[in-house]
Amino acid sequence: METVTQLRKLGFVVEMDDFGSGYSSLNTLNNLPIDVLKLDMEFIRSETAKPASQGILRFVIDLAHWIKLHVIAEGVETKEQLERLANIDCDYVQGYYFAKPMPCGEFENLLKESMEKDGGTI
Repeated sequence: METVTQLRKLGFVVEMDDFGSGYSSLNTLNNLPIDVLKLDMEFIRSETAKPASQGILRFVIDLAHWIKLHVIAEGVETKEQLERLANIDCDYVQGYYFAKPMPCGEFENLLKESMEKDGGTI
């Protein structure tokens, strides 16, 4: 904990990865000096398969925002998942919906094409 606190003081951003899998603990979430909460892809998959009125996805995102954390959803694969996460104010998403892992050169080309298409902005 002391090391993580020192790293934050030096300007590092600290993330808790894979929240929602294994033995994720709300107590740990509240006690760790973190900046970002990354939601596990299996958690995203199972929660977005439920009706919006059920499940705990909105609660977890609201709770993270309440304790001043940014939220990243991992493993977004469908437009429906993306829309659901946008509707409940998830800060960032990542996953195959956007692109599969690729070599650096391919990513640079994709980024360049995207910037040209969008008038120089990402």
